[in-house]
Amino acid sequence: AARASRGGAALPGAVARAPVASLPFIPTDWVFRFAPSICRDRVRFMYRFNIISFGIGFGYFYVWSHMPYKADHYDGFYESPLYRYVRGNLAKTGALEENLRMKRKTFYQEAE
Repeated sequence: AARASRGGAALPGAVARAPVASLPFIPTDWVFRFAPSICRDRVRFMYRFNIISFGIGFGYFYVWSHMPYKADHYDGFYESPLYRYVRGNLAKTGALEENLRMKRKTFYQEAE
């Protein structure tokens, strides 16, 4: 309301809260205010900040969120109601057995 009374339009709420709520861990304006020795050159600081943020995101994805060798089998997957309905209909008509008979189970041809 105070900004609108000066003659200009008020900033949107997301823009007004950006210095406080939009950056992870430590708001950047706090770094500029309380640690001027590490951010004398703001361009270099933002370049380093972007590199560190990318590294944190990349590390989070590959170290924490990406669990190797998980879900590498088909036995424990969730079967949706539609999947069970279609599979049940195929089993009733006999088409499931025919599909399973034609399905390849190995990559290489078996020796005859």
